[in-house]
Amino acid sequence: MIYFLILLFQISDQFFFSSTSDDPSISRDHPEGKINLYKDLFTESQKENLRDFRSGIFAGVWKYYDHEDTPPDGVSWQTPLNTTLLTQSPLYTKILQLMPTTKETGTSQYVDARGRVLRRGDNTKINQICGEGEEGFTILLFLSELQDRNSYGEVIFFSEGDIHTTIQPAEHALLIWPCRVPYQFQYPAISSGFGQVLLQITIYDKVDVPPKYMNHTVQPFPEVFSGIQIDPDTNYATHVTATHKTALDRPIHVMDNLLSQETLSQLLQHVYTSSQYYYDDSEDGGETDNVQWISGYRTVEFVKSNLWTLISTTLKHISGHDGWYPYDISCNLNRAWDHTRIHKDCYGKEEYTFLIFLTPDYQPDHLGGTIFYQHEDLSEIVTLVQNRYGRVALFHCQIKHAARPPHASLTLARYTFVVKVARDKLSAVQREMLTTVLHTQDLEDEREAEEWVERESAKLGNDPEKLEELFISLSEEAGELRQKHLENSLVNAGM
Repeated sequence: MIYFLILLFQISDQFFFSSTSDDPSISRDHPEGKINLYKDLFTESQKENLRDFRSGIFAGVWKYYDHEDTPPDGVSWQTPLNTTLLTQSPLYTKILQLMPTTKETGTSQYVDARGRVLRRGDNTKINQICGEGEEGFTILLFLSELQDRNSYGEVIFFSEGDIHTTIQPAEHALLIWPCRVPYQFQYPAISSGFGQVLLQITIYDKVDVPPKYMNHTVQPFPEVFSGIQIDPDTNYATHVTATHKTALDRPIHVMDNLLSQETLSQLLQHVYTSSQYYYDDSEDGGETDNVQWISGYRTVEFVKSNLWTLISTTLKHISGHDGWYPYDISCNLNRAWDHTRIHKDCYGKEEYTFLIFLTPDYQPDHLGGTIFYQHEDLSEIVTLVQNRYGRVALFHCQIKHAARPPHASLTLARYTFVVKVARDKLSAVQREMLTTVLHTQDLEDEREAEEWVERESAKLGNDPEKLEELFISLSEEAGELRQKHLENSLVNAGM
């Protein structure tokens, strides 16, 4: 997300000082100070620039907090931003000019800045950022287009336990309030499939220890699972508790107790602390899973881990085929109000998906299983695999299936760790390259991408190692192109 702040720094100087009005559209007197909403800071061309600016957030990496480090206001999706760069930007200067006068806080201040996404079903809470004796302000920039007033998303302020002021969201409005004022977000309407994207900054007295939920560490897979031991005498068939088959004889194997409690704990902790999610709330067309939060992992790192050794050994014993290789490793996160869809993981291929249910403390009535269908017309269900912690569903990739959200009473998320495999490394690398080349080679669709990959693979003698080197290079190029595109679109907009 550092480049997101770079873009903010670059574009701020171009338009944040050309506002149409610095006067607040709404101003409310609170016992702790003024609550001001600025709705007329930007011209129409500048608002178009801000829409491009919003797209920069989607290209970044997000963290989800729903456990012991849950943010006190209950908004779990956040991405920490570079405050050093922010405080040097013209936007920060503009914010300081707009902030109401307060008593002198001295030179020792702490600045907290983050991107946030307010989602339907968020378990929001009343929160007071600053304590007694602390001075400061919180700034909120609304970045999402409001669908309609029935989409909700208000910010509610309190005084002495009762509602004092309610501010309705408005695209590109800037809201400033004293950080001692208690507030709460009204989560978006259940009918709203889109998140409300926010830029939130708080400027207040020095804090010795930043909030715990701002910490962010990433540990490579090989280190996480270095302690896993593979028993060569394991009878994998004894872990298969059920096998279901579709009308086309495609299998769904349900396995229990394959992963030890220690392995599951290591994997779950890795998901909690190291997952970096990408957000997509666009309206998916066609047959897709509609999972809006996915954390992907690098194949070249994952295959070095003992967890992959365990998975590949299991695949060999259950399928009778040796040589499986992963092309898609991810953690999928779903919540009660998400709208997942029926889909296939592949078309016209003999591949498998290895799915680990990774939500602890689940009970039978918590729902959140994975449903599989017998026929293409969805006229009959093969089975619904229950979401049991540590359970594995190993299934043919051409079976239509869908994740089911957890029960509406649950505030925690449903986690699944998914490994999709091809029959050999060459096929896996080719599959993994498709999305990347679509963005780097100016191709029209996936079919053109497949043809491009096949040509480049042939040039390299269909050597999977050489093709993997090309893929890594293209991935780096794709990241650079994405950043350059965003920089150009944001810097040049409105000029």
